[in-house]
Amino acid sequence: AVVSSQTWGEQRRKEEEILKQEEEARRILEEERLKKEAAEMARLEEEERLRKEAEEKERLEKELAERLRLEAEKKARLEEEERLRKEAEEKARLEEEERLRLEAEEKARLEEEERLRLEAEEKARLEEEERLRLEAEEKARLEEEERLRLEAEEKAKLEEEERLRKEAEEKARLEEEERLRLEAEEEARLEEEERLRKEAEEKARLEEEERLRLEAEERARLEEEERLRKEAEERARLEEEERIRREAEEAELRRLEEERRIQEEEERIVELQRRELEERLRREEQERIAREQYEENMEAERRAAEKEAARVAAAKALEEETCLARAKEEAATRRQIDTHKRNQELADREFEAAKAAEIEAESSVQNSKSDRELEIANRMRDGALQRAQRATINKDLADATIQRDVKKLKPMISKAEKKRVSGTENYLLQAKKLYEQLQAATQLKGATFDRRIADIEAAIHAIKKGGFETLLAVELLEAQVLLKKLQRIQRAALEVQKLSQQTIAILKSYNRPPDVVVQVMRSVFLLLGNKPSQLATWPDIVIQLNKIGKDNTKRRIQTCTPEDIEYTHAKKVELILVKYDEELVFDTTQALGVFYNWAECIADERLALPEVLTEKHKSSGLFGAARPPPLPEGGMVSSGTPPATGKKKKQKEKKEEKPKNGKKKVKVAAIAAGLRPGADKNMPPPPKFLHAD
Repeated sequence: AVVSSQTWGEQRRKEEEILKQEEEARRILEEERLKKEAAEMARLEEEERLRKEAEEKERLEKELAERLRLEAEKKARLEEEERLRKEAEEKARLEEEERLRLEAEEKARLEEEERLRLEAEEKARLEEEERLRLEAEEKARLEEEERLRLEAEEKAKLEEEERLRKEAEEKARLEEEERLRLEAEEEARLEEEERLRKEAEEKARLEEEERLRLEAEERARLEEEERLRKEAEERARLEEEERIRREAEEAELRRLEEERRIQEEEERIVELQRRELEERLRREEQERIAREQYEENMEAERRAAEKEAARVAAAKALEEETCLARAKEEAATRRQIDTHKRNQELADREFEAAKAAEIEAESSVQNSKSDRELEIANRMRDGALQRAQRATINKDLADATIQRDVKKLKPMISKAEKKRVSGTENYLLQAKKLYEQLQAATQLKGATFDRRIADIEAAIHAIKKGGFETLLAVELLEAQVLLKKLQRIQRAALEVQKLSQQTIAILKSYNRPPDVVVQVMRSVFLLLGNKPSQLATWPDIVIQLNKIGKDNTKRRIQTCTPEDIEYTHAKKVELILVKYDEELVFDTTQALGVFYNWAECIADERLALPEVLTEKHKSSGLFGAARPPPLPEGGMVSSGTPPATGKKKKQKEKKEEKPKNGKKKVKVAAIAAGLRPGADKNMPPPPKFLHAD
C-alpha cells in the first residue's frame, strides 16, 4: 500500500509538472499571439496614417499646381494684353505720324492757308488732347487693373512665402521703370514733333503770303469739304468713344466677375480644408476612443481570464485535495472495515464456541448422577450462559458495526450498556465510535444542506473532537470550503446591511455620477435579477434603489444566494468589475465600495458553480448532496450534546407559551417569524447561512 501510494504520488507530480509545462506553453503562445496582434494593429495604424499623409500631401500638391497654373495663365494673359496694348499704341503712333506728315504735305500743297493752319492746329490739338486723354484713361485703367490684380494676388497669397512677395515687388518696380521710360520717350517724341511743327508753321507762314491770293477761289470749296469731313470725323470719334466706353465697362464687369469667382473659389477651398480638418480630428478622436475602449476591454478580458484561470486552478487544487482526501478516507475506511470484519469473525467464533459450551453444559446437567456432579454441572452451565450472553452481545455489536447501520447500532449499544456484561467493552467501544462517526457525517451533511454557518462549524468541531478527520476527509474538506465561501458571502452581505440610509442617499444624490458608480450599481442589480433593459440609465438605477418593501435593495441582497443568479449575468458583472480598482471604488463613496465587494464576492461564487444548474444543484446545496434523513431519536451519543426528547421538547414549548405580562408571546412570535426581537418587522428573515448562533 505504501509503495502504491508513493508510485501514485510520483505519477501525480509528473502529471502536475506536465500540466504546468503545457499551461506555461499555452500562456507563452497566447502572449506571443497577443504581441503579434498588437504589432499587426500598430502596423496597420501606421500604414493608414502614412496613406492619409500621402493623400493629404498629394491633394496639397495638386492644389498648389492648380494655383500655380492659374497664376501662370493669368500672368500670360496680362502679358498678352500688355503686348497688344503696346502694339496698338505703336500702331496709333505710326498712324499719327503718317497723319501729321500728310497734313503737312496738304498744308504745303494748299500753300498752308492761315485758316487751314488754324483749323489743322485746332484739329491736331483736339486730336492730340483726345489721344492724350485716351492714353491717360488707358494708362489709368491699366494701372487700376494692375493695382486690383496686385491686391487680389496679395489677398490670395497671404500664406505664400516672402520670395513671391519680393518677386511681385521687383516685377512692379520693373513695370514702373518701363512705364517711366515709355513716358520719357513719348515726351521726347512729342517735343521733336512740336519742333518740326513749328518749323513747318514758320515755313508755311513765309509761303502763306504768296499762297493767299492763289487759294481764294479754292477756299470756299475746301471749307465745305472740310466742314463735311469734320462732321464725319466727329461722328466717327463719338462712335469710337462709345465703343471704347462699352468695351471698358464690359472689361470691368468681366474683371469683377473674375475676382468674385476667384474669391468664391478661395473661400470654397478654405471651407473644404476646414471640413477636412474637422473630419480628420473627429476620426482621430473616434479612433482614440475606440482604441482606449479596445485596450480597456482587452485588459478586462485579461483580468477575467486570470480570475477564471485562478478559479480553474483553485478547482483543480480542490479536486486534487479531494482525491488525496478520498484516497486517505478510502484507506482508513478499508482498515476500519477490515478491523470490523476481523472482530465479526472473532465474535462469530466466540458465539459458536459459547453455544457449543452451553449445549455441553446443559447435557452435563441432564447426565449428572450425584449432587456433586449436579453442582459442578450447574456452575459450568452458568459460566457457559454468561459466555453465551457475552458472545451474543459481541456478535450483535459486530453485525451492526459491519452493516454500518445507525438504526441497528443505536439499540445494540443501548442494550449492551444496560446489561453491562464483562468482555463486551472492546466491541461496545468500536460500535460507539462508528455510531459517532456516522452521526457526525449525518450532522455535517445536514449542516451543509441547510448552509448554516454555526451548524457547519459545530459539525466540523464534532468531527475533529471525535478524531474522524481521516475517515470523513472528503466531507470535511468540502464542508471547510463551503464554510469559507459562506463566511465570505456573510461578511459582504452584513456590510451591506450595516449601511445607513444617509450613506446610500449619497449615491442617490448624483445627477451625473461617475462611470464607476453607474457600472457598479448596474452590476449589483444584474446580480439581483434585474434585466439590462431596466438598468439602461442612471435614473433607472435610482428607481431600483428607491424601492421599498419586498423590493428593497438591502432585503434583496440579504436573501440572494449564488444559485439564484444567472451565469451570464455573473460573467457580465465580472467583466465590468475587473475594470475598476477596489481602492478607487472606495475613494468614490463608502457605500459604493461595500456594494462592489458584495457584487464581486457573489459573482465569483456563482462563476465557481456549473454554468447550467440542475434541479439537484438548486435544491441540495453547493455540492449537490441529497438531503440526509433525520437523525434517529436520541441524538449523538458522546460527541455532542444530545437533543431533547419529545417530552422535554413539549414541556419546553409549554413553558415558552405561558404568557407573562404579554411579553413572552411577542418574543416567541417574533422568533417563529424568523425575526430577532426588536428588529424591523418589515425586514425579511435572514437566509440560513447568515445564522451565526
